[in-house]
Amino acid sequence: MTLANLQEVADIFTDGGTVMTALLIVAFLLYTTATASLYFVVRGNLNNSQRKEWEKWIETPESAEGRIGEIIRYTVHGKRISIKRIQRRFDEVREIVIRSIDRRLIIITTLIAAAPMTGLLGTVGGMLSMFDGLAAGGGKQSMAMIASGMKEALFTTLTGLVIALPGMFMSLMVRERRNKIDSTLAQLQSAIVTTKFRKV
Repeated sequence: MTLANLQEVADIFTDGGTVMTALLIVAFLLYTTATASLYFVVRGNLNNSQRKEWEKWIETPESAEGRIGEIIRYTVHGKRISIKRIQRRFDEVREIVIRSIDRRLIIITTLIAAAPMTGLLGTVGGMLSMFDGLAAGGGKQSMAMIASGMKEALFTTLTGLVIALPGMFMSLMVRERRNKIDSTLAQLQSAIVTTKFRKV
Protein backbone atom coordinates (compact mmCIF):
# COMPACT_ATOMS: atom_id res chain seq x y z
CA MET A 1 0.00 0.00 0.00
CA THR A 2 1.47 3.34 -1.09
CA LEU A 3 1.62 6.54 0.90
CA ALA A 4 -1.10 8.04 -1.31
CA ASN A 5 -3.42 5.11 -0.54
CA LEU A 6 -2.76 5.45 3.18
CA GLN A 7 -3.53 9.16 2.96
CA GLU A 8 -6.79 8.39 1.14
CA VAL A 9 -7.82 5.92 3.87
CA ALA A 10 -6.93 8.49 6.54
CA ASP A 11 -9.02 11.12 4.72
CA ILE A 12 -12.03 8.78 4.54
CA PHE A 13 -11.65 8.02 8.25
CA THR A 14 -11.50 11.75 9.05
CA ASP A 15 -14.40 12.66 6.76
CA GLY A 16 -16.55 9.96 8.37
CA GLY A 17 -16.55 11.79 11.70
CA THR A 18 -16.51 10.39 15.21
CA VAL A 19 -18.73 7.42 14.27
CA MET A 20 -15.79 5.98 12.30
CA THR A 21 -14.01 5.33 15.62
CA ALA A 22 -17.00 3.31 16.83
CA LEU A 23 -17.03 1.40 13.52
CA LEU A 24 -13.31 0.68 13.91
CA ILE A 25 -13.95 -0.80 17.37
CA VAL A 26 -16.87 -2.91 16.05
CA ALA A 27 -14.68 -4.16 13.17
CA PHE A 28 -11.84 -5.07 15.53
CA LEU A 29 -14.15 -6.98 17.89
CA LEU A 30 -15.98 -8.70 15.03
CA TYR A 31 -12.92 -9.93 13.16
CA THR A 32 -10.93 -10.98 16.21
CA THR A 33 -13.93 -12.97 17.53
CA ALA A 34 -14.71 -14.48 14.11
CA THR A 35 -11.07 -15.43 13.47
CA ALA A 36 -10.73 -17.00 16.92
CA SER A 37 -13.99 -18.91 16.35
CA LEU A 38 -12.82 -20.20 12.97
CA TYR A 39 -9.57 -21.37 14.54
CA PHE A 40 -11.52 -23.09 17.33
CA VAL A 41 -13.79 -25.04 14.95
CA VAL A 42 -11.02 -25.96 12.48
CA ARG A 43 -8.19 -27.02 14.80
CA GLY A 44 -7.85 -30.60 15.95
CA ASN A 45 -9.58 -33.51 14.27
CA LEU A 46 -13.22 -33.03 15.27
CA ASN A 47 -14.42 -34.45 11.97
CA ASN A 48 -14.97 -37.89 10.47
CA SER A 49 -11.87 -37.86 8.21
CA GLN A 50 -10.25 -40.53 10.41
CA ARG A 51 -13.40 -42.57 10.91
CA LYS A 52 -11.65 -45.79 9.83
CA GLU A 53 -9.42 -45.43 12.89
CA TRP A 54 -12.26 -44.92 15.37
CA GLU A 55 -12.90 -48.60 16.14
CA LYS A 56 -9.21 -49.19 16.87
CA TRP A 57 -9.08 -46.05 19.02
CA ILE A 58 -12.18 -47.11 20.97
CA GLU A 59 -10.65 -50.53 21.65
CA THR A 60 -7.32 -48.94 22.68
CA PRO A 61 -8.13 -45.35 23.81
CA GLU A 62 -4.49 -44.54 24.68
CA SER A 63 -3.62 -44.74 20.95
CA ALA A 64 -6.37 -42.26 19.95
CA GLU A 65 -5.20 -38.93 18.54
CA GLY A 66 -6.27 -35.31 18.78
CA ARG A 67 -9.52 -34.00 20.20
CA ILE A 68 -11.36 -37.15 19.09
CA GLY A 69 -8.88 -39.10 21.21
CA GLU A 70 -9.53 -36.88 24.23
CA ILE A 71 -13.29 -37.41 23.87
CA ILE A 72 -12.91 -41.19 23.49
CA ARG A 73 -10.66 -41.44 26.56
CA TYR A 74 -13.08 -39.33 28.61
CA THR A 75 -16.27 -41.15 27.57
CA VAL A 76 -14.97 -44.73 27.97
CA HIS A 77 -12.91 -44.05 31.11
CA GLY A 78 -13.66 -46.28 34.08
CA LYS A 79 -14.34 -49.95 34.69
CA ARG A 80 -18.12 -49.79 35.06
CA ILE A 81 -19.06 -48.21 31.76
CA SER A 82 -22.67 -48.19 30.56
CA ILE A 83 -24.67 -46.76 27.68
CA LYS A 84 -26.28 -44.22 30.03
CA ARG A 85 -22.89 -43.10 31.34
CA ILE A 86 -21.56 -42.69 27.78
CA GLN A 87 -24.70 -40.69 26.90
CA ARG A 88 -24.22 -38.47 29.95
CA ARG A 89 -20.55 -37.87 29.17
CA PHE A 90 -21.33 -37.01 25.55
CA ASP A 91 -23.94 -34.54 26.78
CA GLU A 92 -21.18 -32.91 28.85
CA VAL A 93 -18.86 -32.80 25.81
CA ARG A 94 -21.60 -31.18 23.72
CA GLU A 95 -22.23 -28.68 26.51
CA ILE A 96 -18.57 -27.65 26.43
CA VAL A 97 -17.87 -27.76 22.68
CA ILE A 98 -21.14 -26.91 20.92
CA ARG A 99 -22.38 -24.37 23.48
CA SER A 100 -18.98 -22.65 23.35
CA ILE A 101 -19.31 -22.25 19.57
CA ASP A 102 -22.93 -21.08 19.94
CA ARG A 103 -21.88 -18.38 22.41
CA ARG A 104 -19.25 -17.15 19.98
CA LEU A 105 -21.80 -17.13 17.15
CA ILE A 106 -24.16 -14.98 19.24
CA ILE A 107 -21.36 -12.42 19.72
CA ILE A 108 -20.46 -12.51 16.01
CA THR A 109 -24.06 -12.06 14.80
CA THR A 110 -24.60 -9.22 17.28
CA LEU A 111 -21.50 -7.41 15.99
CA ILE A 112 -22.57 -8.03 12.37
CA ALA A 113 -25.90 -6.35 13.15
CA ALA A 114 -24.15 -3.55 15.06
CA ALA A 115 -21.90 -2.54 12.13
CA PRO A 116 -24.57 -1.23 9.71
CA MET A 117 -26.59 0.21 12.60
CA THR A 118 -23.54 2.19 13.72
CA GLY A 119 -23.06 3.29 10.11
CA LEU A 120 -26.69 4.44 10.09
CA LEU A 121 -25.98 6.53 13.17
CA GLY A 122 -23.24 8.28 11.20
CA THR A 123 -25.68 8.77 8.32
CA VAL A 124 -28.11 10.55 10.62
CA GLY A 125 -25.29 12.73 11.97
CA GLY A 126 -24.20 13.57 8.43
CA MET A 127 -27.76 14.48 7.42
CA LEU A 128 -28.05 16.81 10.41
CA SER A 129 -24.80 18.52 9.34
CA MET A 130 -26.22 18.93 5.82
CA PHE A 131 -29.39 20.53 7.20
CA ASP A 132 -27.25 22.89 9.30
CA GLY A 133 -25.41 23.89 6.11
CA LEU A 134 -28.70 24.47 4.29
CA ALA A 135 -30.01 26.55 7.20
CA ALA A 136 -26.86 28.70 7.14
CA GLY A 137 -27.84 30.07 3.72
CA GLY A 138 -25.51 30.43 0.74
CA GLY A 139 -21.78 30.92 0.55
CA LYS A 140 -18.66 28.80 0.74
CA GLN A 141 -19.08 27.93 4.43
CA SER A 142 -22.59 26.62 3.83
CA MET A 143 -21.47 24.52 0.86
CA ALA A 144 -18.54 23.15 2.89
CA MET A 145 -20.93 22.08 5.68
CA ILE A 146 -23.25 20.38 3.18
CA ALA A 147 -20.34 18.56 1.50
CA SER A 148 -18.90 17.50 4.87
CA GLY A 149 -22.29 16.20 6.02
CA MET A 150 -22.79 14.30 2.78
CA LYS A 151 -19.35 12.67 3.08
CA GLU A 152 -20.04 11.65 6.67
CA ALA A 153 -23.44 10.19 5.74
CA LEU A 154 -22.08 8.17 2.81
CA PHE A 155 -18.76 7.02 4.28
CA THR A 156 -20.23 5.73 7.54
CA THR A 157 -23.00 3.79 5.76
CA LEU A 158 -20.52 2.30 3.31
CA THR A 159 -18.05 1.42 6.07
CA GLY A 160 -20.75 -0.27 8.16
CA LEU A 161 -21.78 -2.46 5.21
CA VAL A 162 -18.17 -3.25 4.26
CA ILE A 163 -17.52 -4.41 7.84
CA ALA A 164 -20.71 -6.50 8.07
CA LEU A 165 -20.57 -8.43 4.77
CA PRO A 166 -17.29 -10.37 5.30
CA GLY A 167 -18.39 -10.97 8.89
CA MET A 168 -21.55 -12.67 7.58
CA PHE A 169 -19.49 -15.06 5.46
CA MET A 170 -17.21 -15.86 8.40
CA SER A 171 -20.28 -16.48 10.57
CA LEU A 172 -21.68 -18.91 7.96
CA MET A 173 -18.36 -20.78 7.89
CA VAL A 174 -18.32 -21.09 11.69
CA ARG A 175 -21.96 -22.25 11.71
CA GLU A 176 -21.30 -24.88 9.02
CA ARG A 177 -18.30 -26.23 10.95
CA ARG A 178 -20.36 -26.22 14.15
CA ASN A 179 -23.02 -28.42 12.51
CA LYS A 180 -20.34 -30.79 11.20
CA ILE A 181 -18.78 -31.07 14.68
CA ASP A 182 -22.21 -31.82 16.18
CA SER A 183 -22.76 -34.53 13.54
CA THR A 184 -19.28 -35.97 14.21
CA LEU A 185 -19.99 -36.18 17.94
CA ALA A 186 -23.25 -38.05 17.26
CA GLN A 187 -21.44 -40.48 14.93
CA LEU A 188 -18.63 -40.99 17.45
CA GLN A 189 -21.14 -41.69 20.24
CA SER A 190 -22.87 -44.26 18.05
CA ALA A 191 -19.51 -45.86 17.16
CA ILE A 192 -18.51 -46.11 20.84
CA VAL A 193 -21.83 -47.67 21.84
CA THR A 194 -21.82 -50.22 18.99
CA THR A 195 -18.15 -51.11 19.59
CA LYS A 196 -18.35 -51.41 23.36
CA PHE A 197 -21.75 -53.10 23.54
CA ARG A 198 -21.89 -55.06 20.28
CA LYS A 199 -22.63 -58.30 22.15
CA VAL A 200 -25.57 -56.82 24.07
